[in-house]
Amino acid sequence: MKNQKQTIDNLMNAMFDHMRDIHRSEGTIFRYRRRWQKVKDFMLNNQIKYYDANVEKAYLTSVLGNYDYPELNRKEKELVNVIEVLSEFQKTGRILMGPRKHKPKVFKGDTGRIITDFIDHRGNTLKLSKKTIQSYVIYLYPFYCHMNKIGVKCLSGIKASEILSYIEQMDPHASAKKHVSLIILRIFFRYLYEHNILSVDYSRIIPKDSYKNQPKLPSTFTDGEIDALLKAVDRGNPKGKRDYAILLLATKLGLRASDICELKFENINWECNVITFNQYKTGKTLELPLLPEIGNAIINYLKHGRPVSEDSNCFIHVQAPYDRIHTSDIGNLVRRYITLAGINCSNRKHGPHTLRHCFANALLKEKVPLPVISEALGHKNLASTMFYLRIDGNSLRKCALEVPSIPSSFYEQKGGYYHE
Repeated sequence: MKNQKQTIDNLMNAMFDHMRDIHRSEGTIFRYRRRWQKVKDFMLNNQIKYYDANVEKAYLTSVLGNYDYPELNRKEKELVNVIEVLSEFQKTGRILMGPRKHKPKVFKGDTGRIITDFIDHRGNTLKLSKKTIQSYVIYLYPFYCHMNKIGVKCLSGIKASEILSYIEQMDPHASAKKHVSLIILRIFFRYLYEHNILSVDYSRIIPKDSYKNQPKLPSTFTDGEIDALLKAVDRGNPKGKRDYAILLLATKLGLRASDICELKFENINWECNVITFNQYKTGKTLELPLLPEIGNAIINYLKHGRPVSEDSNCFIHVQAPYDRIHTSDIGNLVRRYITLAGINCSNRKHGPHTLRHCFANALLKEKVPLPVISEALGHKNLASTMFYLRIDGNSLRKCALEVPSIPSSFYEQKGGYYHE
């Protein structure tokens, strides 16, 4: 914006005008106003006249201390996101949508160097993908922050109690995340022992949890529930046109949310009626038929719903700055239409991946061979596809063996049931 020297009242009023211009709801504006009012009170108490990025930093520090964004809980992250919008709008004159960008995770000092060496060693030795290497960064960064917090500057002198103190503060409700964290920690401390950084193998003290991967049946919906889900979409507006096409790709072709987000115009061959793309998760090329129902929905969205944008991704936000959608957006829209459809999801997962299960279930009902289902889902091996077999209750019943009838003489023998 041209005038960087602004009172917070002027900045807020300009913000609200912009939010209305991009069709943000009054409820959203109220939520932002309530948070920003606290910043205004902070400025009044500290006799600060004009708002800038330094005020933002001072206010957040007064509330959260010297925080590290990845370590904040959901509510604290939401607070940071809402407050940062002020200086962001003051600087650029717009509101960015999608996941907020924060400083990259940087490992410093002796502890940081050892962790970085470990990640490099794993990447070079096992030829790991960038995505897997990034997962090591994500899961070891909280450990690095905790060590700094409790004053452990050199891992060569770390104590068992300090390792266990980190494990004890892990979120018990995030069982899958904790499970992966413990595995990586176990590998990390074995590395430290094998490379003579530690004289004790602390990998032995890392507890094993009871988490089991995929212990339950995959969640799925009935055909009637899928129909209700699709009918819940209002296709009379741009957002509905986009969401309907997304839901069809998930339910009729079984696309992952990540692949829907990454889908580009070049991936759709209209002449051959196929969709070809490299899967985000596996990197494997997948070619699927462009069903008429899906093709018509995408065309309807592109012609009558998609905002004008230079973004090469098919599906973009309906509000400025019209950039690509993210997996969290798809998760939100799936849950929204499940609610509108009145589908009871008690004891069932109801995220985007459930729609992929529904697609597999539909193929199983049609007696499609397992290798074909595996190819359609884009799995690397049949073992992954066999997980979905547990959905097909009818086929499993056919595997049950008949229970042989027991002759009455069995009950008359000594030691069994007999009449005196």
